[in-house]
Amino acid sequence: MSAVQSFSDPEAGARGDFSPNVPFAELRLTPMSVGYGAAGGRGDEITIVDGVLHLARPNGAGSYSERTTFQSDEGAYMVQMVSPAAWRDPVKLGAMATIDDLGAAIAAASAKAGCSGDARLAYRITAPIEMAEWSLDTLPQRGDFTTTDQDAIIVGLYASVDQAKHFVTPGRNTHAHVFFPALGVAGHLKSVRLAAGAQLRLQGE
Repeated sequence: MSAVQSFSDPEAGARGDFSPNVPFAELRLTPMSVGYGAAGGRGDEITIVDGVLHLARPNGAGSYSERTTFQSDEGAYMVQMVSPAAWRDPVKLGAMATIDDLGAAIAAASAKAGCSGDARLAYRITAPIEMAEWSLDTLPQRGDFTTTDQDAIIVGLYASVDQAKHFVTPGRNTHAHVFFPALGVAGHLKSVRLAAGAQLRLQGE
């Protein structure tokens, strides 16, 4: 099973040093890659969807800007990325009122797939979103946004071990980012309400 590519330096971050730990050019992206992180200096939020590196930041006018290209000297302070060889068959999800419901559904699918013990699994969800609260946790300012009635792709990591290393929320066991294709922006998913019909895929063997 494809391993998590993990880059960060929490000790440096605790000192306010968010220098890059890996150049973007050295990330081994494939068309299947998904992940999340923060650019050097925390100037951009990183979301990786289907091998595309999305870099987003608030623009100071209550909106945001995003790019999918980077300079040769740019890199990530933190990134957690998986490049699955394949995705498992989709699991259809019902309507969900909270991100905790979504985390529980991912955990249940993981257990059903035989990964109920120590597990680190990437996931990819295509979903009709009724409402999503998401953020760009950047410096010198952050952005908080609410988006309604959009089709979206949710990606992230389910991890029942090494949660601090992978920046995964204990208890929920997931870290999720969301990409809105019609809006051309991606960010850190904080809360979500899903209509029925979402399709969850876990990384394959």
